[in-house]
Amino acid sequence: MRKLIVVVLVAATAWAAYWVVGATASQKATVGWLDARRAEGWQVEYSDLKVRGFPNRFDTTITDIQLTDPETGVSWSAPFFQIFSLSYQPNHLIAAWPNSQNLATPFQKIDIKTNAMTASIKVMPNSKLELVNATLVVEGAAVSSSEGWSAGADNINFAIRQTADKEMTYDIAAQADTLLPSEALRKVLDAGGNLPDAIEGFSFDSEIGFARPLDIRVIEQNRPDITSLDIKDARGSWGELHLRAKGDLAVDTTGHPNGEVAIKAQNWREMLNLAVNAGAMPAEAARAAELGLGFLATLSGAENSLDAPLSFSDGRIFLGPIPIGSAPKLNLR
Repeated sequence: MRKLIVVVLVAATAWAAYWVVGATASQKATVGWLDARRAEGWQVEYSDLKVRGFPNRFDTTITDIQLTDPETGVSWSAPFFQIFSLSYQPNHLIAAWPNSQNLATPFQKIDIKTNAMTASIKVMPNSKLELVNATLVVEGAAVSSSEGWSAGADNINFAIRQTADKEMTYDIAAQADTLLPSEALRKVLDAGGNLPDAIEGFSFDSEIGFARPLDIRVIEQNRPDITSLDIKDARGSWGELHLRAKGDLAVDTTGHPNGEVAIKAQNWREMLNLAVNAGAMPAEAARAAELGLGFLATLSGAENSLDAPLSFSDGRIFLGPIPIGSAPKLNLR
């Protein structure tokens, strides 16, 4: 019995020593990363940084944190930010945000309130911390801007993971049960007040290629360019408007997509009106598109439903054979 007690005491002492060493290393690594950002010109402010969680976790809490990127002018602040990891699996992190946080850009300040916001992140156990997979769950989000707009969502789920057998490619999916567009946006898009308050059932499933792996450089340096976008399924409903998309796009060095996405739209004429109201499509182009697409819809036997390719080529977008505007750039910088 005495030998057993000695063994237990030795093991407990060794584990306690391991935890102290690990907690100290974790704290030094976090402080070192923040100091490195400050040396690069970032504004880095916090009032306290502590690591707790003995014996099985490293729980890091940063209090009154503010980070400002001088290159983009984007600033984020929160009363606290927490990172949790198991002491025997430090490359698997859990992040937790407070119920209130702030995001500022050179153009506006945004207040973010949530009932809960957490993420699970697994990275490779090396210096680059290459992403293996991650999930983000947001419950009861309400966003308001100094520009006078506000929006919200009941539940948002986001997931990303390395695509099997494809380098620098990731499976990325997002889903939102209910999205509440801002009143200002609703007035622009739906001047007649015919659409319901909420956009229901939005989902997005894709496979996206990047110019380099997603790792710590995404935060410390810049975002890698997108090289390919495979939309496996994207869909959303707003009242009687239903839209679904699927297709493959290659992205050139300028950030412009090239390829084709199959579009299925119910009550597509109303969607054209929304695009015009939002300024995404000139009224003249919408009228021309309505004539041509109306002919295609008539041939299919359902005037209110449309199956047509959305093509991207040479920096332009075509709906069927009809040019409808300039293609967006997909650079993330």
